[in-house]
Amino acid sequence: MTLSQQQYDAAQERVRNRGLERLVTIELRDFRTIAPPAAYSKIVQVGMFEHVGIDNHDGFFGHVHGLLKSGGLYLHQASTRRASRDLADFRKRTGYMKVLNRYIFPGGELDYLGLTVTNLERNAFEIRDVETMREHYYLSLKHWSEALYLRRDEAIEQVGPERVRLWLLYFALSGMGFWRGAIYDFQTLAQKRQTGLSGLPLERGI
Repeated sequence: MTLSQQQYDAAQERVRNRGLERLVTIELRDFRTIAPPAAYSKIVQVGMFEHVGIDNHDGFFGHVHGLLKSGGLYLHQASTRRASRDLADFRKRTGYMKVLNRYIFPGGELDYLGLTVTNLERNAFEIRDVETMREHYYLSLKHWSEALYLRRDEAIEQVGPERVRLWLLYFALSGMGFWRGAIYDFQTLAQKRQTGLSGLPLERGI
C-alpha cells in the first residue's frame, strides 16, 4: 500500500516480472481508508511510521488495532532517536532536524523506543518481542550511498545536482547517526491483546 504513483507502478512491475499476481496485491491508497471491522491476522509496517508524527500515534495504533482480528500480530519497524534525560526536551527540534523536515521528510518525527512500547500498550497491544536493527540500517545506508554515488550522473539527469548532493549528504549523516548510536531502528512485534495464552511459539525461530 502506498501513496506514491511511481512506487506503485514500480512495485506492480516487479510483481508481474516475478509472476506473483495471484499472491500479492498492491494498492494506491491511504491506509486510513481501510475501515474496520477487524479483518486481518497480521499487519506489517516498515519505515512509514516516522512520517506519522508523535501527536498522531494514538490514532495510528488505534486504527491498526481495529483492523486486526483477536490475537492478530502487528510488526512495527521504525527508526527512533535516543531518549533525552529530560523527556520534556525530547521534541525540541535541532538544526539537523529542521533541515531534514524541510528538504527530506516534511512532517517527519522520530520517537524513542520507550514511547513506541508505551503507546502500543496504551492502545491494547501486548509486546511480544523487540529487536534492534541499528547495525543493519547503518549497512543499508552505506550501500544506498555507494549505489547513488556510482550512478550519480543518471540521478543528476533525473532530479538535478542539488537534490543528488542533498541525498548523498543525508545518507552520510544518517549513516553516521546509526554508526554512533544516536539513531536506532527497531522491529517490535505486538499482539492485539486477548485473554489467555498468546498461542505463539515460546522461542524465536520456531
